[in-house]
Amino acid sequence: MKTDIIELNEDLMKEFDVEEFIFDMIKKCYHMEYVPQYHYDIINLEDYYVTPEKNTLFVAIDTDKRKIIATAAVREYDKDYHIKGKHYTPQTTASIYRVFVHPDYRRSKLATKMVKKIEEFCIREGYHEIYLHTQKDSIGALPFWLNNNYEITEVTNDSFGTIHMEKCLI
Repeated sequence: MKTDIIELNEDLMKEFDVEEFIFDMIKKCYHMEYVPQYHYDIINLEDYYVTPEKNTLFVAIDTDKRKIIATAAVREYDKDYHIKGKHYTPQTTASIYRVFVHPDYRRSKLATKMVKKIEEFCIREGYHEIYLHTQKDSIGALPFWLNNNYEITEVTNDSFGTIHMEKCLI
């Protein structure tokens, strides 16, 4: 299997249905349909990941089958989470979103390669740290992020079991 990891652009959006892939993964991983409060960026991929300079979305393509097999996105921090002792800003903090690998391609280090691409992008763009959050019930997510040197900054008791994490880049 040959895999290409490419930054999302208008041509890629015309050739592949990135939105459909991400929603399919959300349905498979979280048993969730479209929720405007959580998925607004997916239906506006160009506005969130193509147009802004400090944002991007990487897509992994199985070049033999010409299909999307993974995604990983990064954008300026745009939340207002109150995490004890932390002050994130859009200028210095990136946020990771939409890290998905199709089940048939898991356990191949593809997600790790995608995250490395994100980290390289963040360093080039001058970010100082990367923020992300995951949920306690997201199978394999917490060990994956810990193995990639992300640190837990806060564990919440909300209905999702949200775990806030970060990685310092400088």
